[in-house]
Amino acid sequence: MKKTGFTAALLFLFSGWAAAQGMKMLELQGGYMTPEDTKAGAIFGIHYGVSADERVDLSIGLSCFHKGYSKTTEVATNTGGSGIDVTTEKKLLEYSTTMIPLMVNVTVHFPFHPSWGFLAGGSLGYEFLFDTYTNHETQVSEKIRFKGFGWMARAGSEWAIGSRSFFNLEAFYNCCKVKGNKKTAAGIPTWNEVDVSGIGFRAGVRVLLY
Repeated sequence: MKKTGFTAALLFLFSGWAAAQGMKMLELQGGYMTPEDTKAGAIFGIHYGVSADERVDLSIGLSCFHKGYSKTTEVATNTGGSGIDVTTEKKLLEYSTTMIPLMVNVTVHFPFHPSWGFLAGGSLGYEFLFDTYTNHETQVSEKIRFKGFGWMARAGSEWAIGSRSFFNLEAFYNCCKVKGNKKTAAGIPTWNEVDVSGIGFRAGVRVLLY
C-alpha cells in the first residue's frame, strides 16, 4: 500500500509539473516483450512530457502488452455442393493476458553524429495485469486482476528523420512482480503472484513540439 501511494503521488506531482512547464515531447512506440510467467506478445506505448534540454527528456508513459491464445480441434470435414471442403472447428479453451504499465520516464540522449546517437533511460511506476481464462469443455471461467510496483531500464539508438523528429530502436528490461486474488485463510494472508519481468525490443518515433 505504501508503494502504491508513493507511486501515485510521484505520478501526480510529475504530471502537474509537466503541465506547468508545457508539453514539448510526444513519442509513440511498438515492439515485442517476453515476460517471465506468461507468453511473449506485442507491446505498444505512448510517452508524453517535456524536453528539459537537448539531452534529457522527462515524460509519463502508458504502455499496453497483450497476448491471446485459443485451442481448437477439428470436428468434421464435409464437401459442399460447390465441391469445396468445409471444415467444422470447435474451440476448447482460450485465454487473454493484458498488462498496462504506467511509468515516469527519464531518457538521456548522447549525440554521436548530427543525425545519429545513443539513448539510455530508466522508468519507475505501477503495472496492472488482467488475466482471463475460459475452458469451454468444463465450463470453467476465471478473471484475475494483478498489480504491483516496477521499474524499467532502457538503451538504444536514434536517428534524425526531420528537424524535430527522430526514429529510435531500443532494448529494455522490465522488472516487476504483480499480485492479485489477495485473501486471508485461517488467519494467514495469501495471494497469487505473476512475475512479469523480462526483456523486450521496440521501435518508435519521437517528435519535439514547440
